Amino acid sequence: MEPINIIWLEGQGCTGCTISLTNSSKPSVTDILTGIIEPVSSINLVFHPAVMPSWGDQAIQILRDAEKGKYDPFVLVLEGAVPDEKTAGSGFWCMVGEDNGKILTLNHWIDALADKTAVAVAVGACATYGGVPHGKPNPTGAHGLLEHLGENWKSQLGLPVVCIPGCPPSGDWITQSLGALVLAVRGLASIPELDEHNRPKFLFEKYAHDNCPRAGYYSKGVFSDTFGEEHCVVGLGCKGLISKCPAPGSGWINGNGGCPTLGAPCLGCTEPSFPDEPVSPFLKPPDGVVMTKTIIQRIIGGLRQAYALQKRR
Repeated sequence: MEPINIIWLEGQGCTGCTISLTNSSKPSVTDILTGIIEPVSSINLVFHPAVMPSWGDQAIQILRDAEKGKYDPFVLVLEGAVPDEKTAGSGFWCMVGEDNGKILTLNHWIDALADKTAVAVAVGACATYGGVPHGKPNPTGAHGLLEHLGENWKSQLGLPVVCIPGCPPSGDWITQSLGALVLAVRGLASIPELDEHNRPKFLFEKYAHDNCPRAGYYSKGVFSDTFGEEHCVVGLGCKGLISKCPAPGSGWINGNGGCPTLGAPCLGCTEPSFPDEPVSPFLKPPDGVVMTKTIIQRIIGGLRQAYALQKRR
């Protein structure tokens, strides 16, 4: 297998996506980096500010070499939002190294490497659509990689920015998406189909509600009034009706967990609007059209249940 290098940049974020990645299990990041899974072997994580042994000028030299083509073909991964450095005045918002005392910003490296990358992947709510840093009033002008490069941008292989949202996304979503892209790059599988927000459809095609083990209570119109109850949590602010997310079905770590599964309301962190309306306020039920839809579905669900009972009799 021809080696594929990964350059992982961190912008305005909390490194939560990296921590989530270390908890991946299907497949695990260890399986990928050690080459146990042959079709996705020969993957080299050449730059990652949180885990690589290099530091200082040695670390920045890796990015300089990447700019010169030393690590082609490489996958550019971004974690964290991209600020608008034009609004920083005489200062800067996000620094990734320096060159003889000159500040090198995150924006500098994205712009320097974007046209050379085989695939560009945005990991997490911040990197995809701006996430928490771009929430109102957004003083740094934070935005995601998709907006920064543009929806019509294409990588060396003709691919748009691939978005894996979540705050953070499950580690398995990251490894499965990167694995699917590696297989596509190597001609072993088709390119993953993306939705209108550049999310891989095989993960983000369904709403969280569609995968939720509490959906049966929803259809019966039985809702939890307080945290800790076993019923549907839409009344506690769950945004699963309007958020496409696989967590309730796939679990979080080793197939276990997922926000609504464990009784926490979905906060809509996989949606481009996060953390603003309509997914906020987080603990307020969806309103307007969504709640009308909820009521109608409750009525229909009740009628179907009554009809099924009558039919059995």
